[in-house]
Amino acid sequence: MRCIPFSFLLLGAFTVPIAAQTPTFTKIADTNTVAPDSGGSSFSSFGDAREISGSRVAFYAFHGSGSGIYTYENGVLARLVDTNTLVPGAMSNFSTFFDVSIDGGLVAFSGGWPGPGGGCAFSGSEGLFVRGFQSAASPILVRDSLSFPDQCFHGVELDNGFLFYAGGVNPVDVVHNHSEEIKVATGVGVGIPVVDLTTTKPSGGNFIGFDGDFHLQNNKFLLSEIIVNTFGAVNGLYLMENNGLGPQVVADTSTAVPGGAGNFMNFASADFDGTEVAFMGRDSNNAGALYAGTSPANIRRVAGAGTPVPGEVVNFLGISNLVAIDGGAMAFSGYWSGGDGLFVSQNGVISSVVKRGDVLDGRPVQQAFCRPGSMDGNFLLVDVRFLVGMSLKPALYLVEL
Repeated sequence: MRCIPFSFLLLGAFTVPIAAQTPTFTKIADTNTVAPDSGGSSFSSFGDAREISGSRVAFYAFHGSGSGIYTYENGVLARLVDTNTLVPGAMSNFSTFFDVSIDGGLVAFSGGWPGPGGGCAFSGSEGLFVRGFQSAASPILVRDSLSFPDQCFHGVELDNGFLFYAGGVNPVDVVHNHSEEIKVATGVGVGIPVVDLTTTKPSGGNFIGFDGDFHLQNNKFLLSEIIVNTFGAVNGLYLMENNGLGPQVVADTSTAVPGGAGNFMNFASADFDGTEVAFMGRDSNNAGALYAGTSPANIRRVAGAGTPVPGEVVNFLGISNLVAIDGGAMAFSGYWSGGDGLFVSQNGVISSVVKRGDVLDGRPVQQAFCRPGSMDGNFLLVDVRFLVGMSLKPALYLVEL
């Protein structure tokens, strides 16, 4: 694997131990918030694509007249790019966005617009772009489906001067987020494969496809192999370094579940902080729990059915799919009889962030979760759902632990 950093990406990263204090919630946006430069339309929903870098946030959201990628810092909400933005080098505006990644003062994103396609799940043209955080300058086109052999651009990851992206020439299956390769962009118009369908798995045979949700930290790379035509579960988790050894197994379906039933059946959410992988794994009974480690030899169970719920007199019945990790602290959603909530585990101690029924901004919380890439130091980017009438209304909060 050869990785050459962009000359214009000069970034750094650090983590801060989480202090024991009451979490502070700052609302970024909800369905009453007017989307910047939207002509007065309020946000209607928030996409899965989002990421945090310190207290800076970038996220994909929808509103009444379109959609876009937005940034937030120190109370300032701004449009980075939306469906009114002209695609560099094209005669059309963006029509959709796929993924976003933020690191320091730069944001990378993938998007689509009307035009020649190439067999991808999205029927138009696609591309990969970078732009300064809250910058007034136009996005910089890195690669697109018109000028380069790539036709599909899905997941994006930006870290310490490296820009990785998932996609390829042909779709692997019907799931848009499934890719035939992951590349590193080494300059405008230049992409070098890191893994593809000719890459050999440690267990033998070649990979059959890659999930677009992958993670890059400290020059180490977490990737997952797909289950064909299956959304929300993957077949195995792998770490790769720039040492020529190729992908190494974190856990796959031949890995024994620590203290559980048989081998892992599949995996859902996974995140990586440069040192350890946190993931939700399902055992042979389809019971999900939170695990952490870097190889089958050191995987441990962090939380799951039978783990005491902080502040309650009951145990968890299970762990929901989404997890995040940074600096050894893991954010996860758990549920029990009559309740659920968002929690953080660090050094073997689990603490509550927010539970169903807690009140934020005068409204009772119904659900809360934190996606991979949404934890950096003491900060969490949290998706909160409030029950309003008979429907759930979403909101994004920046939480300082």
